[in-house]
Amino acid sequence: MIQLAFSTNAYTKFTLPEACDRIAAAGYRAVEVLADSPHAWPPEYSEHQARRLRERLDSLGLRCVAVNGNTAMGYFRPLPQALTFEPSLISPSEVHRQDRLRIIRRVMALANVLGAPVVTVTGGRPGDLEALGLPVGPPDVLRRRLLGGLEEVVRMADLAGVEVALEPEPGQFLETTADLAALLDEVDHPRLGANLDVGHARCAGDDPAESARVLGRRLKHLHLEDIQGRRHYHLIPGLGEIDFAAIRRALDDIGYAGAAAVELYTYADEPDRAAAESLTVLRPLFPE
Repeated sequence: MIQLAFSTNAYTKFTLPEACDRIAAAGYRAVEVLADSPHAWPPEYSEHQARRLRERLDSLGLRCVAVNGNTAMGYFRPLPQALTFEPSLISPSEVHRQDRLRIIRRVMALANVLGAPVVTVTGGRPGDLEALGLPVGPPDVLRRRLLGGLEEVVRMADLAGVEVALEPEPGQFLETTADLAALLDEVDHPRLGANLDVGHARCAGDDPAESARVLGRRLKHLHLEDIQGRRHYHLIPGLGEIDFAAIRRALDDIGYAGAAAVELYTYADEPDRAAAESLTVLRPLFPE
């Protein structure tokens, strides 16, 4: 069974416990937790807080299916105005790369406490390096850095006993399904796989259902949202052009049995509406 979840990153105007309360009230039985400010930024989120959150999730009947470690807004003070994926594994700064590895290690520890089987990560966005005044470098150099970082990530994953789902995205160093599949072939570790964000796939020119088939058994997690045209703006399912029924058929074809988390950080001003309307559209395709 594929479990439908909702990401707390739509509830950044609420505390993490409040977000979980509201997600449960909307009718979900699973949640993806944002490991970043203002929710569970790992360097500042204590084990005591994590254990209290686990107790709260249990009382709400919510299962934590993934911890989202993609961004690191909490790394910077003051918080940046624009979304950033720095520090990253492609950074020319050794300090930044090591800091990202430390963040990922703490995300894995948080996942252990919450009982989440998967952590999601990204490779990094060259544009963020430019914004910080850092040299981007040629693609082969960025790839070597990313591969080196992922070798350490999979070692940490073995120790933590979690799966790592790497997510491509328009503007990232890894943008397409083909980019990700080639990198996974090179790393070739059972704990490292893919987080398929169906909207990102469409924006990158891929067919999301075909992306699922290409990734096959390497698919470890799923993000759901709708997209109009190829504009990278997350919409409530049903408000765009993505064929979710076709995606569900592809998931069945490859025997996917993980989670599908609705990710609508674009609805921070009306997350309850986003959660409720998404459930209405997607529940027939992802029944409990």
